[in-house]
Amino acid sequence: MRRRKDALIGAAALAIVLVVLALGFHRLGSPANQRAIAADTRRVTDLREIAQRIAAQHREAPPPRLADVRQSQFLHLNDPVTRAPYEYTLKSGTAYELCAAFATASGEGDEMWGQLSLFWRHPKGRYCYELDSSKTPEW
Repeated sequence: MRRRKDALIGAAALAIVLVVLALGFHRLGSPANQRAIAADTRRVTDLREIAQRIAAQHREAPPPRLADVRQSQFLHLNDPVTRAPYEYTLKSGTAYELCAAFATASGEGDEMWGQLSLFWRHPKGRYCYELDSSKTPEW
């Protein structure tokens, strides 16, 4: 009788643990999804820092190449996952474009998006931000 009671309590505890884990994965997403969100957060941070550096160093005209932006240990010009350089395209005058390939759409499971301006939101997939070197970018 005692063994049966212990087995029922053990089964109930296991069921509770499994339910809590399932709810956690449902709420937060899988570890792979969390890594994708973290990589996208880093991409946005990198692009924001690049845009800020261009506005500070090249207000009159954006540099011809992204590699011409003066480096610092905190400025990352490459994607954190693929290590490929972020796409950089000059437009007319002081306009330029920064592009990245995002694994998730902004706002999917990350609280950071409430702190950013709407400008930095993005869909899943390749997305380009239209920027101007004569203006400090929105945050």
